[in-house]
Amino acid sequence: MVEEKNFAELVDESMNVPDQGKIFTGIVVRVDKDDVFIDFGSKSEGVAPTEEFYGKSGELEVEVGDEIEVILDQYDHGLPRLSKRKAGLIKENKVIQDKFDSGELIEAKVLQKVKGGFIADIGSLTEIRAFLPASQVDIRPKSDTDKFVGEKIDVRIIKYTNRDIVVSRKVFLEEQREALKKETLSKLEEGMEIQGKVVNMINQGVFVDLGGLEGFIPIGELSWGRIHHPSDVLSVDQEISTKILKIEGVAKVTLSLKALLPDPWDSVNDKYQPGTHIKGKVASLMDFGVFVELEPGIEGLVHVSEITWTKRFRHPKEVVDSGSIVEAIIIDVNSGNRRISLSLKQIEPSPWQLFKKENPPKSLLKGKIRNVTDRGIFVEVAENIVGLVRPDNISWAGKVNPEESYNRGDEIDVVILNVDEKNERVGLGVKQLTGDPWENAQQKYRQGKSAITGKVKEIKERGVVIELEDNIEGYIRANELSGNKEETDVLKKIKPGDEITAQVVGFDRRNRQVNLSVRRYTQRIEKERVSDFNSSQAEPNVTLGDLLGEKLKSIDNDEVV
Repeated sequence: MVEEKNFAELVDESMNVPDQGKIFTGIVVRVDKDDVFIDFGSKSEGVAPTEEFYGKSGELEVEVGDEIEVILDQYDHGLPRLSKRKAGLIKENKVIQDKFDSGELIEAKVLQKVKGGFIADIGSLTEIRAFLPASQVDIRPKSDTDKFVGEKIDVRIIKYTNRDIVVSRKVFLEEQREALKKETLSKLEEGMEIQGKVVNMINQGVFVDLGGLEGFIPIGELSWGRIHHPSDVLSVDQEISTKILKIEGVAKVTLSLKALLPDPWDSVNDKYQPGTHIKGKVASLMDFGVFVELEPGIEGLVHVSEITWTKRFRHPKEVVDSGSIVEAIIIDVNSGNRRISLSLKQIEPSPWQLFKKENPPKSLLKGKIRNVTDRGIFVEVAENIVGLVRPDNISWAGKVNPEESYNRGDEIDVVILNVDEKNERVGLGVKQLTGDPWENAQQKYRQGKSAITGKVKEIKERGVVIELEDNIEGYIRANELSGNKEETDVLKKIKPGDEITAQVVGFDRRNRQVNLSVRRYTQRIEKERVSDFNSSQAEPNVTLGDLLGEKLKSIDNDEVV
């Protein structure tokens, strides 16, 4: 049995309805609030929702008699339901597919900002939404991307599927830039002046758009003066004039801003002369000294040795503040090496010169011991001026260990030996407070005439050391210890502490010793005895014993010390 058809199917057959999904061109015959009636060549009119006829501006864009394209969407109880939007989508998608295949640009309107990018409308008649990633908005990342919302921009479709459409403005800009870059590069020459726009800044310098080609200005080429960051001189998007220093390869262009200005070092010899007092700003503090800016591009160096006369410090920052204005004196100018040497301390007279003027050698002073080491005694003899008493200037008796006899903080009397203002040193003495006993001994004892009695201090291999008064030492060689030349073991008979009388035969200035001789003393005594005996023959009442007794008594009283 043949199945009966429903009413709608019978109506469709009687009206010869075309296939669903096909696009037709129809004429608007009536416009109602909810529907637009369209004659599309069928036996009955079709209807499409009025809302589909509102344009992107929000106004109704349809009138009776308009010729429009629609698609047969479905049947509603035999009434053809049409769609202008779907017909438009099919047509728009065809255009988009063609643009994607050919790589042709398409206009997009940025609708809103979303996570990771933007939503853009790329449809011309109806809204076709596409995703614009934030990384594809511009060649360089932008921080103010909100400004793109509402803007119309040219983009290229980089992904097109039934589910996703992704577009990029960056791809288009890079291609445009590459073409412009080749054109610009062909016109550039080293040494020429060129206009550009600052597009980016980093700590090391500035990137400048020269017209599709970027040049770079190193931070050292931004100014003749010292700058901490490129933003001290320029700002992003600023139009500037620069000079091309070097072109390397096909794209590396090094620029200079300061090359367009005169080099301040060219006139430095006219402005700055040694001995001149100047003022400047402390630009930087280093371990080895202080850089002072005299003018933009001109800096002088104050070496650590020229910061202060007397104050001790570990780093210049303990004495000078960065950014402060200081007064200095120019020591030297070397324009060839672009160096100016300055001094802060020479603004004032050297305290060492003043001290030397007020305290000539042999001046007596009282000072305070600041330190005691094996090098000597460090004594503060004036404010911030410390002199040194070396170990060999403590006692006439020879070198002593200062740490055994002196303490930090004690007051001490000293004698000025010398003042070296250039090297900032003061030589002091303690033993010079009293006369040199060695000098006194040379005046007191007469060579070949004076006899001295002293105690044996030390027995050496070739002689003995005799302890005399005033810490003076005498020395008797082994062959001078006895009047008997045949006696060779005399050293073995002598012990420390024994008293010996000997005659002065010379002075050893190097070792500060009096050279003595027992042998010559004995010979002298014998000679004098014989002389006295011969003299006594003229006086019969005087015996030999009397003469010898008187002579020995005279030697003991007058010449033996």
